[in-house]
Amino acid sequence: MIVEAMLDAAIKLLKRGGASSITTNRIAETAGVSIGSVYQYFPNKQAIFIALQERHIRQVDSMIRRCMTDGAEATLEELIDLLIRGMIELHQADPELSELLQAEVPHCAEGTPGLSVRLYGPVRKALASRSRELGRPGNLDMQAFFLSNMVEAFGHAIVLRRPAALSLARARAETLRAIMAYLQS
Repeated sequence: MIVEAMLDAAIKLLKRGGASSITTNRIAETAGVSIGSVYQYFPNKQAIFIALQERHIRQVDSMIRRCMTDGAEATLEELIDLLIRGMIELHQADPELSELLQAEVPHCAEGTPGLSVRLYGPVRKALASRSRELGRPGNLDMQAFFLSNMVEAFGHAIVLRRPAALSLARARAETLRAIMAYLQS
């Protein structure tokens, strides 16, 4: 509970002034805990950034597992749509935080693979079991690499950089169409 309160305080500060405005003293004050409590769990600001990234990673991993479970019997197109929807839902919950985590918070969780890397294994397995739905026999490693990176890039872009004139539904549909065109070409 105390750790979550401190991470929530870090997010408030991040939203107010960016990563450079975060100090352990400000976190303690915002969370309503002593500075000693902050240092009990986080030796420095870098450790707080790592914890913020790791919390986000747990949310992403949970989304991936849910999509893969829900899409176990789905067609390839339905599964990809689930992944795109999952990315959108995850980042739409707090777009400001998603943007800040991507742009402001140092990606300092050394040894922690990025989203596309974590997506790669489940996506490769899904492609292998649905190979008859692919347009051509191909290199599954290459296809999984591109699919993982497309889902990540488009998922972030739809939520964080979509033009106002482009509806969410249309952006999702066009993303799915683009990915399927690649896979079935």
